[in-house]
Amino acid sequence: MLTETRTADAKARITLPKSFAGSTVIVEQVSETEVRIRKARVVAEAEVSFEDEKTIRLTPAARDRFLAILDNPPEPNAALRKALAGYKKRHG
Repeated sequence: MLTETRTADAKARITLPKSFAGSTVIVEQVSETEVRIRKARVVAEAEVSFEDEKTIRLTPAARDRFLAILDNPPEPNAALRKALAGYKKRHG
């Protein structure tokens, strides 16, 4: 790792090595006497995906079971009936 000594100007600016030209950087203050500057990895917004946006792929068997349950839902169990009664009591 190359170590250089540079002097900051009156506005606390320094010139970074040429390899940083045109780069987005992360400036992290590690302590009162240490600052870490790293190149940032920038990802285009269109390339960012969120967990709730991911497609879930089902096997043919799982797909058939899912569709069958939609067509013929099972009877609610005791826990679901109790939850519904509590909801109706709170929300009228």
